[in-house]
Amino acid sequence: MKTIILIFWSISAIYLPHRLVAQDAVVVSPDGDDRNDGTLGKPFKTLERARQTIRRSSIRMVYLRVGVYQRKEPFILTEEDSGSTWKIYPSDPVNSAILDGSGLDDILLILGGSHITVEGLTIRNYSSRGIGVHGGKGWKNAKPHFHEDYPTAAHNVIRNNIVENGNVPSPGWDRAAINTQGTTPNSHILHNVVRNTTGYGIGVWALQEGDDISGTLVSGNAVLNTCTRAKDGAAIYICDRTAASKAIMVENNFVRDYGDYEHELRAVYLDDWASNTTVCGNILTGKGTQPVLIHGGSNNVVTGNIIDVGNSGKPCVLNYAAHRNRPMLNNWFTGNVILSSYPEDRSGGAYRKFGDITNPEVKNNLYYNYSTGVVNTGGQYYLIKDTHPLTANPQIAGWDYQVADSSAIYKQPTAFQPLKRKWGPPGYLLPEAGTAPSCLLLGDNALYLHAESCDTLSGVSKNGIAAIVADAENVDQFSNIHLGNGFDAFPAMAVSACDDGDWVGFRQVAIHHPGKTFTVRLASASGANGTITLRIDEPNGKVAATLKIKPTGSYTEYEEQAATVDLKPGIYDLYMVFQGGKAIGNFDYFKIH
Repeated sequence: MKTIILIFWSISAIYLPHRLVAQDAVVVSPDGDDRNDGTLGKPFKTLERARQTIRRSSIRMVYLRVGVYQRKEPFILTEEDSGSTWKIYPSDPVNSAILDGSGLDDILLILGGSHITVEGLTIRNYSSRGIGVHGGKGWKNAKPHFHEDYPTAAHNVIRNNIVENGNVPSPGWDRAAINTQGTTPNSHILHNVVRNTTGYGIGVWALQEGDDISGTLVSGNAVLNTCTRAKDGAAIYICDRTAASKAIMVENNFVRDYGDYEHELRAVYLDDWASNTTVCGNILTGKGTQPVLIHGGSNNVVTGNIIDVGNSGKPCVLNYAAHRNRPMLNNWFTGNVILSSYPEDRSGGAYRKFGDITNPEVKNNLYYNYSTGVVNTGGQYYLIKDTHPLTANPQIAGWDYQVADSSAIYKQPTAFQPLKRKWGPPGYLLPEAGTAPSCLLLGDNALYLHAESCDTLSGVSKNGIAAIVADAENVDQFSNIHLGNGFDAFPAMAVSACDDGDWVGFRQVAIHHPGKTFTVRLASASGANGTITLRIDEPNGKVAATLKIKPTGSYTEYEEQAATVDLKPGIYDLYMVFQGGKAIGNFDYFKIH
């Protein structure tokens, strides 16, 4: 009898953990049966049967086993399902439970539910939203589902999922692979992979009075190959027409490839007065139009990001645009690392501004070009520029942008904070595919200073501005910068008609490595002659370099010319002083290397 009792307890011990799981959770499997009891040994077959069970009990956990759950209609969680968790079974591989929409508009939706977690699943083949969360007022244009009113949807968590293969019709506005809309405060979108969609990647919308997206956290996501047919969109998109939501955070995401240049696509887009948002610790890379656009909002901070604008020479780093005459106040773009690999700048500036609005605070960003092109630290039409640009080899390497511990980016004033990394679900590895990082090239460690990044000017011509600006009476706002078309050999901006005694000044230039060569990109007509001296601290200060100009043939034929320079590491006010006759030449940029 004792032997039989011992055998009985041994068998119970083996199965007891599974029985405990079944008591506290409902289990679903593609191989299950809805006539079962929903335990691990007898799982349900459908998510609807599991939902029915938890609504009638105190159970709040639903485990999905490995396999494909073929969806014929969206799976919807509502206020009745608040507090529930839907996740991969703990011993199964993460993302091995697959909800396949076969082209459905939406696959998994939370409509008015709160404190719901969706974790460790794969959602694929949708045409509107892979995972959607909506609360509050419906938006008339957001059919299906999001056009109706629901209770507040708060504190929902979308974590460790893969959402892929979205075929969203262009332009795809107000729809995303992971999409929240309305009154959805404290939504957390964490460590997901969003990949291969024609539409937006992650979208957060507050479109009308009463909407609230305060406390939204978008963190640790890998957003890859999105917006392939979208227009005027983004890989990560925040829209807040109330301008009232607080404490929105977009941090530690890896964004690669967010559409093409021609269709106005961005890596991170703060749209329609989105305010009170921090964008920090992200890696943003690809061939889209701009890495970052701030459209009408205030109190936004973009800091501590690695931004790789690639090799086209066309995108600007930050687009700063007014929206319906509202002021844009207290916006910051500081302490970022701007990488590039273009041989020639064709963007017309690293920063663009549209509208009569207060400039953002742009300073202490570090720039490095791994090719032969200029590092552009100024803005289109000279309306915005980095007031304290830095250039040094950031010692970044690999497809995942590993930063050496000794990198200059960690030093003041950039004071870059180490990235958190760990993008996507546990064990996920970023693919080495898509647009290759600029840092795979060697780089030449040159410090570039472009014409439009200068602080002060004396005596240069205003020629050409009236041809570009409709209102010629306002040309003084451009500080005597000559504007070109931004393409081919003619630079986007250059100081022109530099005569004897004219000069261009650059304040607080940080030299991180000893400078040996002073190279200037200039244009000078046949027969013109003159000299450029590089001076320290003031226009008649100590001479650091002297360059005898050789005519290039015309004032539109630019080439680099070089001389030796003697500059030790430090921070200097540098002045290019022109000497000789009249119209010595035009100046595009200089570099110290």
